[in-house]
Amino acid sequence: MKMQTAAHEALFTSGEYVQAFQPEVKTNPFWPDYVKKRDAIIDAVSGHDRRVLDVGGGMGRMSVPLSSRHFVVLTDLSPQMLDLARPWASERLELRQANARSLPFEDESFDYVLCIDVLPHLHDPNEAIREARRVLRPGGTLIVDVTNSIPFWTLAYPRYIGRRPWRWVQSWMVGGVLPEWSDRVWHHRRSELKAMLVANGLRIESMRRFGPGFCAKWHLATAVKP
Repeated sequence: MKMQTAAHEALFTSGEYVQAFQPEVKTNPFWPDYVKKRDAIIDAVSGHDRRVLDVGGGMGRMSVPLSSRHFVVLTDLSPQMLDLARPWASERLELRQANARSLPFEDESFDYVLCIDVLPHLHDPNEAIREARRVLRPGGTLIVDVTNSIPFWTLAYPRYIGRRPWRWVQSWMVGGVLPEWSDRVWHHRRSELKAMLVANGLRIESMRRFGPGFCAKWHLATAVKP
């Protein structure tokens, strides 16, 4: 398992994933929903001058705007992703290369932790949730999402899978994951996300859905550390 994990994480440290993950590109079939989800997350981080940790935040889609109101630490496994955010680094925006499974921060260091578009890339999402809870202060908030493993949402994004019927069959068999990503990406149901949060000692405050109305693409949870 350790060798598989190392090989999987090499995808991100090599910089290869920078080309694969481009949510702000308008040709991305999910682009409008990525924008809606990002804006909702930014709005959910209330107040001013709070300590915010953005785990696996990539190029800073949420960290950069949040740093206008808060003190933000943007982490990612990929140094290449962090380089994209470096022009915005400041006293309010710190960049750190870090692994979601083992965060280099002291216990109870942050008021908010964001873990967005991260859990689908972890074989055991509980590792990241445990770490997020550890670094949260009592009363602190975790904002985290999963991609829905009920694959009906793919019908709203036909360009995602393409025109070949066999690709649709293969993707649906593994919860909407493309065949070429089936050994690297894992989707989860809403109930699974809720169960993981509760099992790791977090109190769920809200659950939101993003994507087509007939079947969510993402489930987004806000949970508090008691």
